Amino acid sequence: MRSFWKLPSQRNLILSLCFFVVLYAAWMPFYRATLRLEIKYNEGWNAYNAEAMASHSGIYPVRYGWTMANYPVLSFATLAGLGELTHDYLFTGRMLSLLSLLASCVLAAAIVRRLAGSSRAGLLAGLLCLTVFCANADGYVGMNEPQMFAQIFFMAALYLYIAGGEGPVTLVLCALLIVIGGNVKHNLLDFPLAIAIDLGLRSRRRLALFVGALVGFAALALPMNIYLGGPHFVDQMLVPRRYTISRLLQSTWDYYMPLLIPMVAALVAAMQSWRVPQRRVLAILFACSFGLGVFFAGGDGVSINTFFSCTLTMAMLIGLFLHSCAGLETSPTPALRRLALAAPLALFAWMLIPMASNDIFWPRENLRQLQAARQRYSEQVALLRSHPGPALCESILRCYDAGKPYFLDPFNATSLIEFGRLDENVLVQGIRHQQFAAIQFNRPPQPDGMPEPASERFTQGVLEAVRDHYRLARADKDCAIYVPAPPTELAHKIAPR
Repeated sequence: MRSFWKLPSQRNLILSLCFFVVLYAAWMPFYRATLRLEIKYNEGWNAYNAEAMASHSGIYPVRYGWTMANYPVLSFATLAGLGELTHDYLFTGRMLSLLSLLASCVLAAAIVRRLAGSSRAGLLAGLLCLTVFCANADGYVGMNEPQMFAQIFFMAALYLYIAGGEGPVTLVLCALLIVIGGNVKHNLLDFPLAIAIDLGLRSRRRLALFVGALVGFAALALPMNIYLGGPHFVDQMLVPRRYTISRLLQSTWDYYMPLLIPMVAALVAAMQSWRVPQRRVLAILFACSFGLGVFFAGGDGVSINTFFSCTLTMAMLIGLFLHSCAGLETSPTPALRRLALAAPLALFAWMLIPMASNDIFWPRENLRQLQAARQRYSEQVALLRSHPGPALCESILRCYDAGKPYFLDPFNATSLIEFGRLDENVLVQGIRHQQFAAIQFNRPPQPDGMPEPASERFTQGVLEAVRDHYRLARADKDCAIYVPAPPTELAHKIAPR
């Protein structure tokens, strides 16, 4: 019995328990990705835009329209190309997202292995990276959205910078990977910023080369986006949105509080890494990704993906932190030995806290909820399909699956109305004249019959027009569908109150 508790056996046992935590956190988002239901708002938006790309309809045909695309063209082009093979843009995007997340975790493991010289530290970093995403950002795991795909190119650039030194060829290749990733999703500014700062501390000449390569490749990418997507690429990328400090504070608190202890461990490793030139770029990236993520979190419509660069960096730094702890496993002090051995399991077990706060802790209940949601979704889509003609959907994927034409992007259209770029009356008059066969919202109606969507999706005028000219056909906890009211009921609904 005593031989079982030798150091290698203890390590293997702890590693096995860490694997269990990974599987426990990952099963639900990975399984959900196989179901026909909406995970997040962007899923239908991405599917419609990929379809438009495949049919050469143009992604950015007008400056301001009822449908907008404020992502670069490469994500839509990739999904359109893969969709030609699979004939299903939704599940193709989901599988690409899952594979991209796994690839990002592999790259995180490779970076830590390179910096620490330890395969075990790299493995723990990669596993922890996957666990954090599944536990604290489960709504993005397996979602049809290009953020995970874009991360591959930025992480590959970081690995190449760390592994390949500061030679001219390496820096140019890093810049190329960053620009490719930026043309998939453009919000990962922290990676090139961190590399640039680190280069600035080493050599201004190499910094100039890196920045020059970035600018050169970006200059080539701009006409490519316009050629493939349409003439108003720049206009749609710069669509204005509201910004509030309260949203910034709430989003940051909600995301980072469940990760308090892992963030402390990452901060300790970042402070240690700052003193080691080969690792300093991770410390810089940790500061840049945290700062930029918090800053952009105040934007309307910005989701938790603004914190994903920091999540990746945190996992890598924790890998280095655990490597430092491993050096204490042979300490003559028993307490330090136990602490060093327990550190990996403690950090992995901490992920049960965000799982509990995100209501994904109980597998049996989660499975029951997923099956019920899939059944409701199927019935809701069938109801929308049974009413021929165009429809308005707060859940764009429901309209997509019902075969409805892409008429409205509720979030961007409402934002443009508020900034005076679109005329609300065009939409309101269409509703009053019952031009839409059905209108769908993501919440049940209020007691007075008024629809209750998310505040940034529809204006008050639109909601009142729906209440006065449509009747409720179905109400669930996650969906309300309205259809045109008959003339007899319509006369009563619009009578003076």
